[in-house]
Amino acid sequence: MFNNQEKKGAKQAVSTKAGAERRQRQLMSVRHKVHGEVMKLLRAEGQDDSDALGGNGNATQVSNPEDVWSYDARSTPASVPLQLLPTLVNMCMNGPTDREVFQGTLLIRKILSVEKDPPYDIVTSSGVVPHLVNLLQREDYPELQFESAWALTNIAAGTSENTMMLVACGAIPRFVALLGSPNADCRDQSAWAIGNLSGEGAACRDEALSHGAMVALLNVLSVKEQPIHVLRNATWAVSNLCRCKPLPPLERVAIALPTLVDLLNSSDDQLIVDAAWGISYISDGPAERVQAVLEAGAVPRIVQLLSVPSTNVKLPSIRIIGNIAAGTDEQTQVIINSGALPAMAELLRHPKRALRKETCWTISNIAAGQPYQIEALVNSNVCIPILECLSAPELDVRKEAVWTIANITFCGSVAQVKYLVNIGVIPPLCETLRTYDPKIVTVALEAVQCFLQVGEDEKTSGGTEENIVAKQVMDCGGVDSIEQLQTHADKNVYSIALQILETFFTTEDETGQMGDAMGADMMDFAQGNPNVGSGQFNF
Repeated sequence: MFNNQEKKGAKQAVSTKAGAERRQRQLMSVRHKVHGEVMKLLRAEGQDDSDALGGNGNATQVSNPEDVWSYDARSTPASVPLQLLPTLVNMCMNGPTDREVFQGTLLIRKILSVEKDPPYDIVTSSGVVPHLVNLLQREDYPELQFESAWALTNIAAGTSENTMMLVACGAIPRFVALLGSPNADCRDQSAWAIGNLSGEGAACRDEALSHGAMVALLNVLSVKEQPIHVLRNATWAVSNLCRCKPLPPLERVAIALPTLVDLLNSSDDQLIVDAAWGISYISDGPAERVQAVLEAGAVPRIVQLLSVPSTNVKLPSIRIIGNIAAGTDEQTQVIINSGALPAMAELLRHPKRALRKETCWTISNIAAGQPYQIEALVNSNVCIPILECLSAPELDVRKEAVWTIANITFCGSVAQVKYLVNIGVIPPLCETLRTYDPKIVTVALEAVQCFLQVGEDEKTSGGTEENIVAKQVMDCGGVDSIEQLQTHADKNVYSIALQILETFFTTEDETGQMGDAMGADMMDFAQGNPNVGSGQFNF
């Protein structure tokens, strides 16, 4: 948006289209970054697994390690030697009795449940995977279905090749069917497997959607008496069905919105977190996706979740708010009207870097809107913590804060630009000129250029005798930084730096005592604030 503008002044260069282009560019960049959500999960045995321990709480002792019948459901995964795998595979594939098939399947699953380096490739190369998939149909033997599903789930948590083998063997429709099992453990394990398969990428996700996985999972979530562990895995699986690029068609995932919005009111934090991530994936994209989330009534509860103690809940919540703010001006206004801005001002000072970055990004989207929307930011005391983020130690936080300031300078009114100058934006903004990211430096330079033009216009109109902004840039060492950027390797950086110096700053030989002359008409502003320059605009 900035580089293509012929005039780098204040409001003159602004258009509604420019703000929209800025938002779309952010949609294409920021949202491609990796976040902390879990895409795949290995199910390992722990102390609370019902089948991992005997009645006395101790694992069974192995009398003969080479005898497959020396192990049972209480044996620890680490106790089962990998050398038994050929025998176990033969039992699973060719066992003459259900007892042998079950024993082979159980111990294969245990081998795949070790905490360190499960032997996925060794198991998949044994040829047992198609047989494990077929065992998912043993409705007469739910315990066998469960063990087979668990083994396959862990394979799906492996490499892409491991996952695609399951897909090629037809595991997805079998897991979808297993979601309708009367056995809660089978439903739980099937949901887990679908979550792992969908987390592999868009192709596996679309395969699951085409086989009705979303509808089947929503049916599971609609049962009020469903055990909590089933609800958790089903919600996580629904969330994974909504993620990955390219995005799934809206009509495939929008049906989950009513259920996900209901889950936001759960008393279980894990359910809330996964439901919120699911909504964030659905809202990520064009305006029609945002509108679907708005019409589902998600915003009031999401705004409440910005203020809960859990950081894990806050993160997807602010992402949803940011996605909505990246929509149309009308959609952005919904966020403003919801009362989210005061909570966002608090998040800008949160100790967690990711929250500050996401909140800055969200506010930058609002700042790319209309002047009355920027005025809402000013009235909500958001701008001062944004200035603090300009000086944050984390580069990605500073980057989003720079975008916010730049958007206000190009989309806001002259009065709003002056407000930023008066609260001390120039020193921290000039400090960002010393970063090594050429994109941040470019945006910061263009913002500085806009501030300087506002100061120049004020001087020309008789409001001040000198350019107040130029004085502040000089006082904080900004001119030195701009001069150094004349040798920058990036063409945009050095050309803008040169233009600023030629337009707003001249040598002392040409002007005499320039510093003294500029300082004569300045007065101190906000005494005690080291970030504020020595002059301010009068309103």
